[in-house]
Amino acid sequence: MSSFVIDLDAERREVRYPNGIPVKIGGEQFIFPAEVPAEALDPLLSDDLDLVGFFGDLVTSTGGGTVSEITVMLFRRPKLPRQFYAAVKDVYRVLLGEEQYKDFLAQRPSIPDYVRLTTALAKVYGVELGKLFASDSSSETDSETSSPTSPASTTASTPEESGAVPESPASSAFDA
Repeated sequence: MSSFVIDLDAERREVRYPNGIPVKIGGEQFIFPAEVPAEALDPLLSDDLDLVGFFGDLVTSTGGGTVSEITVMLFRRPKLPRQFYAAVKDVYRVLLGEEQYKDFLAQRPSIPDYVRLTTALAKVYGVELGKLFASDSSSETDSETSSPTSPASTTASTPEESGAVPESPASSAFDA
């Protein structure tokens, strides 16, 4: 009998969503896979799209990514918005499969639908896009006024299992 140090079959999202993640739009139900297939990232990471280059330029910009800087960067890459939209649709094609994807498009999802759905799926999948593109030095403590986050301070907000959505306590600013 062998034991595995890393068992990729244990505690996958399929345990929580054995039949996939149901999503409703336009009265129709679509089933997204319980785990994001690695190939779903291919459209976003393509050399033609160069999204990583765009974010790299944004991070190294002198104004810290103001609206005017982003606008200038987009004018330098006039194909980027259309290519990005096509890449997002390709990601959904991979996630849903060709037949379900055609039915999904028949619902005529709006841009806000894509944003809401992508945000919700990212939470279920346990993916944080900001962390995917963050530099390794972003969490370092360089100044006297900053201090590292204590593990104890994040215990209540960190989900126990991958992909779980942590409960957020009510904000005291809105308590009556």
